[in-house]
Amino acid sequence: EKLNLEGKTNENVQVNEEGIPYVTVEGKTYPPLADGKYDVVIMSTGLQECILAGLLAVRGKKVLQIDRNSYYGGQCASLNLKELYEKNNKAFDKATVEGNFGASREFCVDLVPKLLMANGKLVKMLIQTGVTRYIDFNGIGGSYVYNSGKIYKLPVTPTEALTSSLVRFMQKPKLRSFADFVAKYRHPKRIAGTFSKEDFKQKIIEYYQVHNKDKLTEIDDLLQRFESKREVLISALEEKYGLPVFPDDFPVSFGPGPLGLIIQGSPVPGKAEGPVKGVVGVQRFVKLADGSQGPAEASGKVFPGYYISKVNGQSMVGLEEKAVQTAIVQAERPVEITFTKPVVLPDRSKPDLTNMSMRELFKKYGLDEDTANFIGHAMALHTDDSYLDRSAEETVIACQLYGQSVGRYGQDSPYLYPMYGLSSLPEGFSRLAAIYGGTVMLRTDVDEIITNTKGEAVGVRCGDQVAAADIFIGDASFFPPDKSVKTGQVVRSVCLLKEKIKGTAGDSCQIILPSKHIPGKNHDVYVSEISKSHAVSAKGTFIAIASTTVETANPSAELEAAIKLLGNVQERFDTVTDTYAPATDGKADRCFITRSLDATSHFESAAQDIMRIYRHIFDHDLNLDKKIVEEA
Repeated sequence: EKLNLEGKTNENVQVNEEGIPYVTVEGKTYPPLADGKYDVVIMSTGLQECILAGLLAVRGKKVLQIDRNSYYGGQCASLNLKELYEKNNKAFDKATVEGNFGASREFCVDLVPKLLMANGKLVKMLIQTGVTRYIDFNGIGGSYVYNSGKIYKLPVTPTEALTSSLVRFMQKPKLRSFADFVAKYRHPKRIAGTFSKEDFKQKIIEYYQVHNKDKLTEIDDLLQRFESKREVLISALEEKYGLPVFPDDFPVSFGPGPLGLIIQGSPVPGKAEGPVKGVVGVQRFVKLADGSQGPAEASGKVFPGYYISKVNGQSMVGLEEKAVQTAIVQAERPVEITFTKPVVLPDRSKPDLTNMSMRELFKKYGLDEDTANFIGHAMALHTDDSYLDRSAEETVIACQLYGQSVGRYGQDSPYLYPMYGLSSLPEGFSRLAAIYGGTVMLRTDVDEIITNTKGEAVGVRCGDQVAAADIFIGDASFFPPDKSVKTGQVVRSVCLLKEKIKGTAGDSCQIILPSKHIPGKNHDVYVSEISKSHAVSAKGTFIAIASTTVETANPSAELEAAIKLLGNVQERFDTVTDTYAPATDGKADRCFITRSLDATSHFESAAQDIMRIYRHIFDHDLNLDKKIVEEA
């Protein structure tokens, strides 16, 4: 006798040799694929797919991941020399090839060249999921830009920027002014989208209970009017009432003795139309008797201007200075004081970047075409000039990311690279998913995606076995052709060198060739060089990979400007890959298709794709500031 899923005796439940029940999908019964029933089936072990597998698994989803290949990585696979030659249909003569370049097993050559921005979204995903414990990284030695037939090192400090030959003498003070503006610009913290509808509504209710109890009945109408404009609503509420809707709280424990700070009352910013007219905050820090910092200053998280919101969990918001002082003095030590970052209202005297194009912002600061090109392509990493007519905030935030990434982990560029090649990234996330109960099946092709009468995907069939699920994720190759659209092509050239690229320092680099300096090109060309220091090649051999978006009938010729920079290329492997994007958002048919990796040299667009799919599945954004998995 066998037990059915309700635990009752049922002799009619059919099971396989492992005792796993057969799967019934759309009235037909099949042998189970793995466990047979899952929350999510993910097809491909590419980067986006593996990260999504990890993100969903740690949130309690039961995940099955399938790949037709015998290796991890999909488009992000890393191959040894023998595999590289065979994949490109070149004869691999072991004695000749290894005699020239080194042992095949020492190579991990990426099919797609990508680097990680040190403070970018992908690194944040690695940190918040704890995957960094499985992967080691090394920095990229330098970042360069191609200009009029030469390459120039990109500046990594303001001083370097002002002495760089990339910038004309008369442009340098204007660049300094622009750089100061970028450094000081603070875009609103956009976390409203990371909440589900129910959680967001609860936050607004809690806010109104403090600031406008009489209007609680109007919240449903308010949320409906601002359904797609949450950040606009948040800004309006904070300007009206002067306190944050989503407060950044920093609790600090104080033992016996002085606090090491001076507090004072001050009015809340904005219109102060609610019952809370003022708060008590930090005026300044003072040293303790021994000259050391007090606990709040030493935390590095609290600054003058932050207000005291709680003392031992009791709210201090709206109380006068004397009442707050009394609460602190009378509290037993240690006492926990919670400090909250105040609302920062928009500075009306500064440019409104959301309503200004980047072209207009460059003009406002008097930056010429060459300086603008260097900023837009080499620092903001735009692939073409279409960014000039989009919102300026996009480029300013991208420039901030560049600046925040340079030297973040001691590297002389904004880039990091995983030891042993890019395939270690999807492997790390697959390992995370496995720890949380996920299953991975390599060498398994999908023969059919089974749909119901509504056109919704309900299962996948591999041979005669089926796995049922509610969500299906994968690259376009696993789905029917009508579910994706071709977006273009990318040409890539993997080159093996015996010397590093001339004009560069160190044993690794990235070079951007803006289209402005390549006749006939509208998209930039990228070069990444890595070597033994990243455990991807034998000593004395360098791997350089050039890539660009295809624009002509002769794709390889579009890379020639980059190939000339490489010097004596010992071996070259060219590929042209079609790129695809989903035809719909996937909500209607439960098929969430990842975008093909583009020609850019970094993973920010791939990270955006992951966040897009996450948002469509959960109906709210992925919060990259929230730690999901604690370090072991």
